[in-house]
Amino acid sequence: MVISVHKILPRTYILRGGFVHKKILLLLTLALLAVPLLPVYAGAALELDGKLLSDGDPVVIEGRLMVPVRPVFEELGYALSGNLEEGIVLAQKKNHKIEICLWEPKLVVNGKEMSLTAAPQLIMGKTFLSEQDLAKLLDLQNFRAKGTDQVVLFSKPELTREGVIRHLLAADRQLMRAEYYNNQEFLAQHNIAPSPKIVTRDDLIMLLGRHWSAHFIENLWAAGSRDGQYIGFFSEGSIPLLYSKELAVTELTGTGAKVEVKLPLWGNEDMTRFEERVYTLNRDKEGNLLITNVECK
Repeated sequence: MVISVHKILPRTYILRGGFVHKKILLLLTLALLAVPLLPVYAGAALELDGKLLSDGDPVVIEGRLMVPVRPVFEELGYALSGNLEEGIVLAQKKNHKIEICLWEPKLVVNGKEMSLTAAPQLIMGKTFLSEQDLAKLLDLQNFRAKGTDQVVLFSKPELTREGVIRHLLAADRQLMRAEYYNNQEFLAQHNIAPSPKIVTRDDLIMLLGRHWSAHFIENLWAAGSRDGQYIGFFSEGSIPLLYSKELAVTELTGTGAKVEVKLPLWGNEDMTRFEERVYTLNRDKEGNLLITNVECK
């Protein structure tokens, strides 16, 4: 449901006596300014690494898109607590501590104050930060879908065991969005963000180019396009990695990693037969961490 607030402009009447006319307009203007600005629900979901976050509806306040912090922080492994009497919300992960000061355009990160573009807000018991501030605070890449208020966030690829696993799962969700282009219900069932509109090769590159190497994208384009237009697939795609029984980083260097995955075979209802894959990831010149090879053992 979209909740919208509209300011009703005063209709101008022609009155005798300029003083009376000006006085009425002044009173109406002051009355309008006295009405508090309410949030307008943006009507778009919040995505992080290709995953739809529950309880993550953004709102618009004074033209600025504000994002609920809890689903994003918790997805990234932070624990949240708060002291509403003091107006403080605390987020902590290992040695990283963030203090969000409600209604003040600042917060404190590991004891150091950081200014914000907008003051954090408490709306219906939820803490909101502007999308710009949240992305900067958590070092997230922020991609706004054209013509929408949809918030699309991606964590930057880190060559740590946790970072590689997160990036691989994000890459798999992006692939699912292409493979299951004609089965949005499947994506929704698995909390995967809906597919964007894919028509051209460039659209496919836009979707997959931060996670998959060029030859994977080209192979997918060749299989899923007709007459220069992407049409997707009408049969089931790959099994999502979220079904994996085992997922482990077996090699980690300064430029890449290898991950071994054990997955049940598609259609194997009793989950007793498995396949094993080895994913190879490498950094490119732009700093993207790309899947360059997938080998079945």
